[in-house]
Amino acid sequence: MNKSTSIYIHIPYCVSKCKYCDFFSVENHKTFVPQEYVEALCNEIKYRKKQFNVSVLKTVYIGGGTPSLLTETQLSEICNVLFEGIVLSSDFEFTVEVNPDDVSEQLLLMFEKNKINRISCGIQSLNDECLRFSGRRASLKENLKALENFRKFWKKDLSLDLICGLPGETEESFLEGLKKICSYSPSHISMYSLTIEENTVFGKLWEKGELHYDFDKADELWLKGRKFLMESEYTHYEVSNFCKTGKECRHNLVYWNHQDYIGTGSGGTGTVYFNNGTGYRWTNVNNLTEYINFWINSIFLDDLPQAGEKIDLDTSKFEFFMMGLRKISGISEKQYEELFGEKIPEKIKDCFCKWQKYDRAEITKNEEDTVFTLGKDGILFLNAFLEEII
Repeated sequence: MNKSTSIYIHIPYCVSKCKYCDFFSVENHKTFVPQEYVEALCNEIKYRKKQFNVSVLKTVYIGGGTPSLLTETQLSEICNVLFEGIVLSSDFEFTVEVNPDDVSEQLLLMFEKNKINRISCGIQSLNDECLRFSGRRASLKENLKALENFRKFWKKDLSLDLICGLPGETEESFLEGLKKICSYSPSHISMYSLTIEENTVFGKLWEKGELHYDFDKADELWLKGRKFLMESEYTHYEVSNFCKTGKECRHNLVYWNHQDYIGTGSGGTGTVYFNNGTGYRWTNVNNLTEYINFWINSIFLDDLPQAGEKIDLDTSKFEFFMMGLRKISGISEKQYEELFGEKIPEKIKDCFCKWQKYDRAEITKNEEDTVFTLGKDGILFLNAFLEEII
């Protein structure tokens, strides 16, 4: 693994589950994270640091679930284990996800004490009807209160998540909400189109014909939202992500740039790549009882509670394009050569040339490198491009 490392930490507990959510989490109506989970997680973090010889931390991302349910003591325990014997890079980024109705002056002070310098908050909508129908824990009032708390008490980076076209959302309500969001000047905005996943409440309602949803209208709304954000001085730098200058999410760039990351926590995923271009990916067991029992009670760590897969060379190459072309900045032939010991295949270059004729791709050459990108319009057809290069 590279000397400078990124770590993802999963906190799979929620007070309630949103109707569209397909991430691994469990409802805990007691509104706290069990201490035995924190103990198990800390033991795994210690093990992973030793396993991968971690000496420098580049990025940390605590996701969920709802990490803002952690108590101050629990967060400090996790951070103490994280930072023990570790040097932080000069541009160290530490992100934690929060639910709006957990946001308070005390919570934000707790984050600062633990070196957190970036918050990702799931606002999702400023339409009360949408929030209620989607099963969001925070109402419009609580969303606005969270935004005010950020304005008053948080001086570091802030990313806000929005879902475009939730049931009940109109063009007028969405764009008004987006305008309101921008008035708080977050450094980063993630704007997603709603996807209806099979094993969610929305997915089951859709299957039974009890949820009516216009995907084309939602896509149109997303495009209008993108136009508004770009006119509001936000750079569209990845399929669903916008930021002010220099405020890209560096942790997510690790994924998109085909770099190593360590995944910890029940359901957490990690990936490491080898010098020959192949790799290995693991996903921790999403059975909480099994996860906790193993990391608290096991003496022998030979059979880790995880599912692993080898990433062969062809898969690794495809993932390089699949993830790298999500970025507006595209992919570098120089990086491809460094990773795989060869130039980008002519078949793929020909595909870029064809798409360039239709203004859906750009090829930029200089003395040192050639950069291939689908640009802000071609990126909307990423899946079609990937199908052509398989």
